[in-house]
Amino acid sequence: MALAEQITAEFPSAQVTESSYGETLVKVAPEDYKKFCRYVKEGLGFSYPSDLTGTDRTDCLEVVLHLFKMEPNGPRLTVKVQVDRQNPKVESVTDLWPGVDWHERETMDMFGIDFEGHPDLRRILLPENWQGGHPLLKDFEDKRPERPRLVRGDR
Repeated sequence: MALAEQITAEFPSAQVTESSYGETLVKVAPEDYKKFCRYVKEGLGFSYPSDLTGTDRTDCLEVVLHLFKMEPNGPRLTVKVQVDRQNPKVESVTDLWPGVDWHERETMDMFGIDFEGHPDLRRILLPENWQGGHPLLKDFEDKRPERPRLVRGDR
């Protein structure tokens, strides 16, 4: 059975598309995200998460997870889940793939998405006392005071 058919058989509400270059894209609801990730890891063998990040779609935020099977020319899977822009929350998948720990922290830091159940969800790029919001949101405004630019020869 093809990957898309396996996924739609287990998760009928998921939106599955396949690209011409062999990647499968799946959009799942936030409440199905953790269950879906467990299924693709344990049931389908996607053991390698290469990346997890966020995207600002203006009307909502999106978590994007790229998964691979560790086999020659193995299938690639992209999982997307849209979260509410006003209350961006989704369950953490660090218990399934410990390697996404820092990816989830970076996504929280840059986009403000809360990964519920994350073992250590704290800032990773910005200072702990950062008050300026989340820099990769489209409506982000840098309100820090302007500092003079130093150019060689100005010293």
